[in-house]
Amino acid sequence: MPAVHRRQVLGFLGAVAAARAVLPSSARAALAGTLRIGIKALPASLNPLTVNDLVARQILGSMYESLTSVDPEGRILPGLALSWEASDNARRWRLALRRGVVFHTGRPFTARDVKRSFEAALAAEGANFAVLALSKVRGFRAMRERSATELSGVTVIDDHTLEVVCDEPCAIFPFARFNIVDAEAVAQAGPAWYREMSAGTGPYRLSGSAEGIRVDVEASPHWRGGAVPFERVSFLATGIGNDGIGLFNDSQIDFSFVDTDAMRAVIDDPGFKRALISCPRMQMRAVALDPRRVAAFGDVRVRRALSMLIDRAAMAERFFRGVARVHNGVVPPALLANERLEPLVYDPKGARELLAQAGHPDGRGIEPFTVHIVQEYRREFVYYVSQWNNSGIPAKLVVAPRQEFIARSRRRDYDAFLFGWTATYPDAMNFLDELFSSRSRFNPVGWSNAEFDGILDSAMALSDPERRADAYKKAERLVMADLPLIPLVVPDYVALRSNALSDNFITPFGGMNFA
Repeated sequence: MPAVHRRQVLGFLGAVAAARAVLPSSARAALAGTLRIGIKALPASLNPLTVNDLVARQILGSMYESLTSVDPEGRILPGLALSWEASDNARRWRLALRRGVVFHTGRPFTARDVKRSFEAALAAEGANFAVLALSKVRGFRAMRERSATELSGVTVIDDHTLEVVCDEPCAIFPFARFNIVDAEAVAQAGPAWYREMSAGTGPYRLSGSAEGIRVDVEASPHWRGGAVPFERVSFLATGIGNDGIGLFNDSQIDFSFVDTDAMRAVIDDPGFKRALISCPRMQMRAVALDPRRVAAFGDVRVRRALSMLIDRAAMAERFFRGVARVHNGVVPPALLANERLEPLVYDPKGARELLAQAGHPDGRGIEPFTVHIVQEYRREFVYYVSQWNNSGIPAKLVVAPRQEFIARSRRRDYDAFLFGWTATYPDAMNFLDELFSSRSRFNPVGWSNAEFDGILDSAMALSDPERRADAYKKAERLVMADLPLIPLVVPDYVALRSNALSDNFITPFGGMNFA
């Protein structure tokens, strides 16, 4: 892709006028004190109790707080909970909550609101972030089966003290993301309450919305953190593709994330230099391999050969222009700096030797297989597949429609496919347990290892972070020794922002710093 020059972006996009039509005329005029954030498409629902996608979480992050928060380096900080203390091998937690916190509704925040927020999330249909985080709390199953209306494992000690009892060790409980709401106001407002009001404790409160076009929030007079940088924030649907770049260039928005396929063009353009910001992602990216469909994938030597044919350092430096990270494991180094892992080396000669040892000299005998991706990653994956083809490995790249890709990859209906995972809470367990535990429904390749499961079970009982990290390192070594999937380079989050925004406006979790 040629460089996208700041004064020539409209020509590059070819159809920014169509993207402009997405925004009402009132959105084009920058209001004093208003920050305009471009979002490809607004989520179908902004119910903070049932949120299950990243874009909704980005918007809700301006309005709702959780028990804990995270700094830009991924460290746990107090949120609505000032402190948390574990006992009984991390089965029991006592949380001391903040005093003097007021909801957008004007009601004071209490421990009862936390309990009722948990219960409301569990009473909702389908899966959401809160359901996953509460799965070990006593009474979870009864609530999900509708045989109880109260979460028996959560006890309100007083207005600012909460006790949570789990059926099994859960050392990571306080770190999960829960959107805490004014439960009384929500109950009174009815099932569609979130369309008309917000009931959180965050720096902004909902002020209006236009279905599928925009969501507007305004500074909350009850925010305990003092003055916020902007009086209002508008989240505007910019359309798909690179339309956000054009709208930013045309001064219609103040902020836009840059898609992976546009990163090189934007970074190479000197006109965007001062507007660019980036930060590492709390994410892993990989090629998931299904040995049920391709027998050769069942041999770790073949999997290692596939990995050794990828020059990750060159991809990070050349393809991603240095704005990317090479991880030697499956957990982002910011969450787990695992010095016990061997580097993922680029070694074509070693790969050929492993293929020969596996009975596949020059790739012969490996069944032809397809690697499925979505359009955004086509250029990157052309390199991977060509490297494998050059070594005789019969791989074919297939670009699938996004919704079809998501549905089929979730049910493991591909030979090989792009797999990514972004942390929903800042602990290595979010990657190790959710992706590689034999009992996890998110396990992308069905990998199972009894020793690994045992280590994670023991880690769940360790509230001491250093002891838990030691267990995590052992577990991650087991994954990397067997290499059930092929880790890839992880590009940073890259965004364009106006001068009014700080360099740390974006977070490693794909969110935004609003306060």
